[in-house]
Amino acid sequence: MFENSQEYYEYLEKDTGLLFDFKLSNEVLNLRDKIDDVELKAHCSYELFFTDFIINNGKIKPKMTLATGQTYPDFALFDDNFAYIKLRAENVENPKYKAKYNHLLWESKYKHNNYAYKAIDNYFAFIKSVSFASDDNLSHHAFQSYFNSLFILSQAVNHRKEEVLQYLISIIGSKKINGYKEYSLMQFILEEGKKIEKVVLQTFFDYSNKVTENSIFPDLAREYLQLLILLSPKLNISPKPYHNKLAEFYVADSKEQKENFVVHDFYLKALTHYQKAGNKKMIEEVSVLTEKAKRNINLKTVKIEHTDQRLQEYWSVINKFTDELTEKGQSKDIYEYITHSDRMFPKAEALTSAIRPVMFDLINVVTFDINKNVSGSEKSGLNSYFLHIQNFSLRQLWMVFSKGIKNDKISHHSLIEFLQNNSWYGQNFTYRNADGEIEGFNWIELLSPSLLSFFLQSEIDIKLNKSSYEGYILAIDSLVIKFEGLLREFSRNIGAQTIEIKENGTEERISFEKLLDNEKLNALIPKDDVALFRFLFTSDGMNLRNNIAHCFYKTNDYSAGKGLLLIAALLKLGKYKFERKE
Repeated sequence: MFENSQEYYEYLEKDTGLLFDFKLSNEVLNLRDKIDDVELKAHCSYELFFTDFIINNGKIKPKMTLATGQTYPDFALFDDNFAYIKLRAENVENPKYKAKYNHLLWESKYKHNNYAYKAIDNYFAFIKSVSFASDDNLSHHAFQSYFNSLFILSQAVNHRKEEVLQYLISIIGSKKINGYKEYSLMQFILEEGKKIEKVVLQTFFDYSNKVTENSIFPDLAREYLQLLILLSPKLNISPKPYHNKLAEFYVADSKEQKENFVVHDFYLKALTHYQKAGNKKMIEEVSVLTEKAKRNINLKTVKIEHTDQRLQEYWSVINKFTDELTEKGQSKDIYEYITHSDRMFPKAEALTSAIRPVMFDLINVVTFDINKNVSGSEKSGLNSYFLHIQNFSLRQLWMVFSKGIKNDKISHHSLIEFLQNNSWYGQNFTYRNADGEIEGFNWIELLSPSLLSFFLQSEIDIKLNKSSYEGYILAIDSLVIKFEGLLREFSRNIGAQTIEIKENGTEERISFEKLLDNEKLNALIPKDDVALFRFLFTSDGMNLRNNIAHCFYKTNDYSAGKGLLLIAALLKLGKYKFERKE
């Protein structure tokens, strides 16, 4: 513990180690609390703020950022216009702290290049003076942090940047730093450097090639191959051999993970590099291995049930409301409730939000699609839209339909009648061509068979108190395909684009996703309804269109719940009125 300011200054002069003293901030705080002199107390405060600023990759950053956006410390705390810090920058001798004082001044409103020059000179002097054990990982990490700051500053003000690079070259292979830090520093320079000379790049390339060819760091072969792949284009060298070698490592890794879902991650990485290498033979071999490995994936469902008094009260209200709706309301009232309710389904914003448990930050999260393929999606969390659909929307829909069926208010006949009279599906979209033949669509006729199949199976399930899978296959397959047809019909009739012309002059229907993106469609359909369509039919959610069209669904992937969601989507899309456009 410091008894006075002089002891603190002497400590800074003697502190020549790479590691940051985490106790220092508290020691300075304690010193400030015991000082009575107003000026000395202020000096201690400035030293406390100085200590609590962190150097990271060439930037002086605050110790913490609050949820409000406020930071501690910030430059406004130096209410003496940095007079004290300027004095310390001149008086301190230790290059470790002389660099930081000057770096702080350069980042402040007094952003003069002279401060940057002094920071660079002293960072350089400091890292050249330090030594540390080969197994001291913390010191290796700290060394890179100081070097990164030195490099970024030298690039920013064009001061001693060639010397900095030559210094790194001089220590590569000298065992001053470990193999991983050598790789990491070279990668950092490639990513952050500006106009790095070809001779430097060639040195990095030759060393990395030597490491991989001679197995100098066997555990780091993948990292150095990645470095060679980054360096090759800059030197007009084909990266294909290194893509092939890296892919071989991933295939070898996969052999150690038999009957483990992680094997798919290795196969995917191997395929990516074989594709970049243009290795058709190995692309085919690894693709076959990937398909075979799917048999060993066992993606178990873990259920966690939670309830509380408010949730019970919520379902009591819904239960009472659906009783009244299906007992006292007419068929039309029930269908209109599903069509127009703004509480049954999630809000559009929930589709892009994710609940990410803290534990996800500690593990590698791999996402699979319905076909047990590793998904390329960047989303790695629990989607709140899906949770709402599963736990609230589906349950409420089933309450309405099951009670409506039991009360003879909901049936195939009543739904067809509602669609005929209260949706644009009931319009006649057929016409006679020049030969007198009828063309076009009668959408009610096309929808009726699938809806009949759904209601027949639903009534059986209700009577037998069971849940069927096979009985919903025909209804769901048909409704998914018909919905896309309805969406295209709707788009044509509101004057939205449904086709596009390719560069070769051929005409092609635009994708389902582009139909939903159209401005004219979004001007008519509320964003919450569009979000429901995205969730049901695109890769943003259940991806029904893709999974049905490519036969990815197995029997037990079908359910009454999916049928109910499709009927709800039909009702929502059908509620609009428009004049037909020929």
